[in-house]
Amino acid sequence: MINAVADKIVVEFLRTTKTESGLIIPSAAQDPQGYGKVLSVGELLAETKVKVGSIVVFHMRAGMDMVIGKQVQKCLKYEEVFGILDDEELESRLEPLSFEVKEPSKIVTPGGGGVVIAP
Repeated sequence: MINAVADKIVVEFLRTTKTESGLIIPSAAQDPQGYGKVLSVGELLAETKVKVGSIVVFHMRAGMDMVIGKQVQKCLKYEEVFGILDDEELESRLEPLSFEVKEPSKIVTPGGGGVVIAP
């Protein structure tokens, strides 16, 4: 795991795969906003509402994408976070985005950024 520093937030990248009625959403039709479960918060953000375990909303192209093991994470600046999700129904439809990584390489995530891979 990467520990955030200063005003940074490390999140596990989440995505919606189904609608409320259960229809599967293809990756090309995903929301323009991204969701992430907060894994680590920098020390300058201790007094904010963003806490480990919160689900935050951000623009898909915000931050830096990383793959740690098989888990897709993003490192965001505090000002890149739009808000904290408060919708239990939507939260129940979010799932982690992960990759099957056999050897280090560069891949492109839905956010469009390059990815750092650590086996």
